Amino acid sequence: MTAPLSTIDRFEIFEQLHLHQRYIDNDASRASAELYASLYWPEARFTVNDIRQNVFDGPAGMKQLYDYAHSVFPMQRMRHSLGTFVIQGAGDAATVEWNWVVTWREGGEGFLSTGTYFDKFEKRGGVWKCVDRISHVDPNWPAEKFQPWVDRQDQTFKAS
Repeated sequence: MTAPLSTIDRFEIFEQLHLHQRYIDNDASRASAELYASLYWPEARFTVNDIRQNVFDGPAGMKQLYDYAHSVFPMQRMRHSLGTFVIQGAGDAATVEWNWVVTWREGGEGFLSTGTYFDKFEKRGGVWKCVDRISHVDPNWPAEKFQPWVDRQDQTFKAS
């Protein structure tokens, strides 16, 4: 029988969730994109389900996801936060269901959107990283606000 996750394991995973939210709010530089990508194992996959469905694979995919977010959307005006979460698992494998919240940093507009991540984490060489993440936006997604940015993505996308 595999030992249940220790308190230390749970905290290390919890810290990864916080770093994800912190790193996505960094600037649009290559260094920030690489820092964000470092949270994932090399074969990781991130599936985003919002007004579109995109799948990002491996380090290049994580960098593309980061660059897409920072060049298509006004990320400098947004703040990502961690909501409630549940970490389960044993040994070197864990699953996490956690809620995310995006608010505006300026303009007094308040909440922008919320959703849920469904993650699979693996511990390798004593380090926990995400190997699979699926993001589902809640029905409160303001598609009408985001659609103009998505419509212009061919003109605004820039790789870091």
